Amino acid sequence: MRFVTANMPRSLDPTNIDAQRIIENGLAEPLVVQNDDATLAPGLAASWSNVEPTLWEFTIQPNATFWSGAPVDAAAVKAALERHQKLNKRASSVLGGLQFVVKDPGTLQIRTPNPDPGFAFRLTTYGIHNAAEADRLGAEYNARPDLTGYMKPTRFVPGEVLVAEWNPNYRIQPSGPHLRGIDARLGTDSQARQLAVLSGDVDGEFNVEVDSRVRYEQRPDEFDVYAQAPTTRNVWMNMAKVPALKDKAVRQALNLSVDRGALIEGLNRGFATPATGHFPAGLPYALDSGPALSPDIVGARKLLDDAGWVAGPDGVRGKDGHRLEFSMLTYAIFQPLAIALQSQWKDIGVGVELNSVETTASNQLMIDGDFEVATYCSCGSATGDLAGQLKSYYRTGVVSNYGGFSDPDVDRLIDQLGSEFDPATQIDLAHQVQDKVSADVAVIYLFNSTQWATGYSTKVQGVDPNLSKKILPTMWLSE
Repeated sequence: MRFVTANMPRSLDPTNIDAQRIIENGLAEPLVVQNDDATLAPGLAASWSNVEPTLWEFTIQPNATFWSGAPVDAAAVKAALERHQKLNKRASSVLGGLQFVVKDPGTLQIRTPNPDPGFAFRLTTYGIHNAAEADRLGAEYNARPDLTGYMKPTRFVPGEVLVAEWNPNYRIQPSGPHLRGIDARLGTDSQARQLAVLSGDVDGEFNVEVDSRVRYEQRPDEFDVYAQAPTTRNVWMNMAKVPALKDKAVRQALNLSVDRGALIEGLNRGFATPATGHFPAGLPYALDSGPALSPDIVGARKLLDDAGWVAGPDGVRGKDGHRLEFSMLTYAIFQPLAIALQSQWKDIGVGVELNSVETTASNQLMIDGDFEVATYCSCGSATGDLAGQLKSYYRTGVVSNYGGFSDPDVDRLIDQLGSEFDPATQIDLAHQVQDKVSADVAVIYLFNSTQWATGYSTKVQGVDPNLSKKILPTMWLSE
């Protein structure tokens, strides 16, 4: 199956921050798989249980092996997760403090520092790999990994091309038709990706944007479109780096001046709904109401006036010799959004210079804090791990808290949520965290989007609507 995507891996080592889609493409497997509806399914773990408040047991799939033939037993899984602990920059706040114990060859125990009812959800993004082989190969492991998946790479050009073939030694062999291989290519331009699908040059597209989605849905006999569950799109502001963004009045003015109605109906062609907070509206743990759809330009200007930001000859405000002007990190999929925000913020005297980079390159820039404001998709979504998601974005010192937001009350609430087993109390705590984050304008919530759909030719069969972005062993192509 041939497909195009805007998000290609630049490494096949699961611990690398740029190992994009290697789980979704069937190369690597986590212990546990998260479905699109925020439920869990077995991965390399056949089953799991919380045997004590701080102790989890995972039963490893029998007969699982790495591509090299080495067994995937509890010791190998332990070594892989410990390597993630050591090298994976995004894992530090998730896997930190965990203790891994091999109970027997088929059972791995994981002890958490505190009771953690949502812990299993946090293992869904960490591909299990042969850590001993990774240590032996060093940097070569980026292109020559030893993984467990049903697809094995035969050609890899970092960031551009991934060709893989069916793994004949995979522990489960489908009884019916299945894919013999995949051919994935980078497509940075949405129109080029769409034309490749429409012409039949490829069989599918990931990261389907609005105009493409409209065209596919107009031809239901030829194309199937699978929309993901809504996610909350936002703008990150680097308060740790940019002094002006430490001024709450500036953050409030940026938030007030966003024309969300125009973004929803114009930019997103209606494939979006109003945001209320971190989580998409309608979920029980989302807030009931959020920022207004219409901008308050007068109110935003007054906030900046009162804070001493005075418009200069070119309309851009300044204070104490500093211009109210930001570089906005963005990438191809978000560039239309960045251009829209640039125009809207100009109305209140804020200058924006666009810094558009290749999609995967943005990951390292965000982790390093090398941005001022950013349209970056660390987007709030449905989850069975409320504490984990809120901690990732708003807990002091967490690496994916990109803006450097810090509030001791929020930290306390997140920590309390992380050890809470009662669902009603979990929801109440999640509401309190979002209320405080929203009041301080830690990020700017824009809208809930279903934009990034997946589009397939109708000859692609066996797609699971609950795992629509994942290449599955049971998928195949009809004549």
